[in-house]
Amino acid sequence: MRKRILWIQTGGTFSCEGTIRGLAPQSSEEQAGKILALMPQVCEKYDIVPMTLMNIDSSDMTISDQKRIADTIGDNIGKYDGIVITHGTDTMAYTAAALSVMTENPPVPVVLTGSLEFVKHFFQLFQFIVFNNFELFLLLLQFSLLFLNCFCCVCVVFGGKIMDGRDCTKIDTVSDNAFTCVKGDIGTVKSGRVKITCKEPCGGKYRYDCSLCKADGKVAVLDMHPSFNPDMIKMLYEGGIRGFVIRCYGAGGIPEKVRAALGRAIAGGAKAIAVTQCLYGGVDLGIYAVGTDARKAGISDGGYMTTEYAVAWMMREVGRSPD
Repeated sequence: MRKRILWIQTGGTFSCEGTIRGLAPQSSEEQAGKILALMPQVCEKYDIVPMTLMNIDSSDMTISDQKRIADTIGDNIGKYDGIVITHGTDTMAYTAAALSVMTENPPVPVVLTGSLEFVKHFFQLFQFIVFNNFELFLLLLQFSLLFLNCFCCVCVVFGGKIMDGRDCTKIDTVSDNAFTCVKGDIGTVKSGRVKITCKEPCGGKYRYDCSLCKADGKVAVLDMHPSFNPDMIKMLYEGGIRGFVIRCYGAGGIPEKVRAALGRAIAGGAKAIAVTQCLYGGVDLGIYAVGTDARKAGISDGGYMTTEYAVAWMMREVGRSPD
């Protein structure tokens, strides 16, 4: 029996076509049919069922949209051997993080993938069909990941890398090496071969939890910089913000006045977590005095969390809190 794959289309560069305004997403059942018709070798091996869930530029992705994706995964997870989501790259890491929180330990692999605008333009300058075959070939390789029973989780597959959705961030706007993982990749996809290199595969009971949606509009991300005004924290708290993701200096540097302002908000029922502005190394609030003072103020240590995952995590924490 052929493996069944649900292909969820959300728009993004992957589905873009030329319009008078420039490239714009054109996801549709008709477009999906045309794409599948170009890859008969895949359709002979797999039963691929396309579903056009939305048709947006990923810059317009909202928490409600992410919940629609999570709900669709939940409604179909027992009907397919794997789920592929084509998504714009700009917010792909945020969606991967949110889905990792909402659909924890899925029993089948859930793969997000897409394409870059630069690559799209490059191939359109020469021959559109060349681009299609190239991209569909990559998609074929990514489909092969779905049947590795040893590793089922929400992941991002891009640029030949397999990345945990909880540990993925976008680092480049034009390169095919557009994403990286802070703690290391799950594996690679190269020349049609999938190699798993992660020593700690996902596991555990599947759980759907959309409580983070209750915190929509209640979480703020704040970058520390020398002219940061701590009065902003009070203003945000009074405006309804109940969760703060603090992108601190280095391993945990948060200025004294900012710590004090956060401490007052936390005393009033807010939550705060510290992640680093640096790409690698993470946060350890136990190294420096400013870090231990941050802990005393009630700020949580984000460790190796990316900003994207910290946002999803904080939203879940705030969403689970009593009003």
